[in-house]
Parts: sequence; structure tokens; C-alpha cells
Amino acid sequence: MSLAVAILLFCAVGAWAEDLAAEEQYRPAYKPEYPSYQPAYPSYPSYSKPAYPSYPSYPSYPAYPKYCDPKAAPKCAENSTGHWCLTDEEYPVYEVKYAIDYDPLVLKKYADVADQSAKDLVDGVSKEQEEKFDYSFYKGKQFDEGNWVGGEGFICPSDVAYSRPLRAKNTAGEWRVIVQDIAWPTYTQTQRTETCLFPEAACRTLAPCHFSKCLQKHTVHRMLSFDPCDERRGVFIDTYKLPSACSCHIPVKA
Repeated sequence: MSLAVAILLFCAVGAWAEDLAAEEQYRPAYKPEYPSYQPAYPSYPSYSKPAYPSYPSYPSYPAYPKYCDPKAAPKCAENSTGHWCLTDEEYPVYEVKYAIDYDPLVLKKYADVADQSAKDLVDGVSKEQEEKFDYSFYKGKQFDEGNWVGGEGFICPSDVAYSRPLRAKNTAGEWRVIVQDIAWPTYTQTQRTETCLFPEAACRTLAPCHFSKCLQKHTVHRMLSFDPCDERRGVFIDTYKLPSACSCHIPVKA
């Protein structure tokens, strides 16, 4: 009995499945037709790329000035062993004038001897005599007869000059510009220098047994100066060692 019921149920389910399949086969496919939606976007104006102004180029700053060595010899003294220059192609005229114009105490710093000669500095010798005692006046030979007998002149021959240096090396070994009329009209700084004509040579009229020598003497002078390596200092007084005399020296005998 139960078997018969099961067979009937199986047959009923099979028939129902066939009907459902047939229904699905003949059912039209649902495909709704949607309208093609393409919204019309507004056309925006085309902007051209703005032309920005070119920024100004920054100026090229000058390179830092080269290091100025105050102890380096200036061009006027490159081929000389002296400590001063009487000519100077690189004399800073404008800088010195500027420093003088803006210094209210410059007149108090300035001093000069307008006229110097043997009449003022050497007792018993005239200016004409002093000027005559130059290199050509002396023979300068230790064993020459003129060196023993001797004539008029000094025991140690020297060359005397009255000069106005434009540059000079100070007592610290640094080169300075000397204020002269080239930058400050009517104002000069004159110095008297006396240099040995025959340094280390035997003194005139003295026998060789004395072992005498002519030695150079120096004097410290003060002059109104300008530092080319530091223009901010303006003009100032500086000191310089200049040759002042040629003296005979006799050493102690051993």
C-alpha cells in the first residue's frame, strides 16, 4: 500500500516538474527597454594658458674683495729692497681725499717741516758741503791712500736725501699710504734720510787694526697715514723707521 502511494507521489512530482519546465520555456523573457540617457553637459569656454610675467632676474652681486695683506709689498716696491716708495702708480687719491674730508681732526694730526737742510740739523756743516758729500766724492776703498790721509768729509760716507714718501713700511712691518700733496694740495710730509754709502766698510782715516765699521742708524718718524687694507680707519698717525745717520763703530778688542 505504501509502495503504491510512493509511486503515485513520484509520478505526480514528475508531472509537476514537466509542467513547470514547459511553462518556463514558453514564458517570454522580460527585457524592458530603457531609453538611452545621455545628458547634455554645458560647453564651458576654453581658457588659454595665462602668460605669467617673467620675474626680474636678481642682480649678480660682486665677488668679495681679495684678502689684502698689509705686509705684502706694494707694486711700487716689488723690485726694491727699500722700505718706502717715492713714486706710486696705485696711490689711492680718491680714498685719501675722502678720509681727509670727513675727519674734523685732520689738521691737529698733521705736521711738517717745510724746509730742512744741514744748516738746521748738522752743526758746523753748510748745506752746500753736505750736498757735495755724495758717492762720487768718496773712493770707498779701505786701503786706498785717500782713505788714510782723508780730505774733507765724514768718517763714514753717507747719502743724504730730503724726500716725500708716498708709501712706507711702518715699525710693525705693515705698508701704509703716506698723506702727501698728491691727495691734499699744499700739504706735504718731508723726511730727511741719511744712508750709508759703504755699510760695513772700514771707517775713513782709521787703521785696519781697529776693525772699525760704518753702521747704519735709524730714527722713528711719525707721519699722517692711510691704511689701504682698512679704509674705515681713515687717516691716522703711524710710526716709521727711517735711516738717519751713518756712524763709525769700533768693537771691543778680544
